[in-house]
Amino acid sequence: MNELNYHHLRYFREVAREGNLTRAARRLNVSQSALSSQIRNLEEVLGEPLFSREHKSMTLTEAGKIALEYADTIFTVGSEMMDTLRHGVTGRRRVLRVGAMATLSRNFQLEFLRPILNRDDVDLVIRSGSLRDLLDQMGAHHLDLALTNT
Repeated sequence: MNELNYHHLRYFREVAREGNLTRAARRLNVSQSALSSQIRNLEEVLGEPLFSREHKSMTLTEAGKIALEYADTIFTVGSEMMDTLRHGVTGRRRVLRVGAMATLSRNFQLEFLRPILNRDDVDLVIRSGSLRDLLDQMGAHHLDLALTNT
């Protein structure tokens, strides 16, 4: 089984940002041929071409655009992990998924959730449904909390 190599991903990300192998190699302090080889290795592991190569510029393919989105996420989460382990804090926003019975008072829901409504580190997602729906969603780990009147 081929595994994803963090260095290959870093090299890919830099080439994608620069749009040019020579400039990316210079920024990464590696030879152009070594960088090209690393990109080819990543493409082999992923089974898709990540760039269309035209003259001296490299343009992301659709697979490359998808890979770049994932790479950005991976490096963001990796940086957050390092910050958390070094300093015990993170700037990462958390998602709190709350389900509420459709018949439950909106005023009750607002009062119950008021302490987290204006927090910068929490994205609140509220779903409405029947008790059965909410319990099923909690069982499937699609909800973190269910507000009911029973």
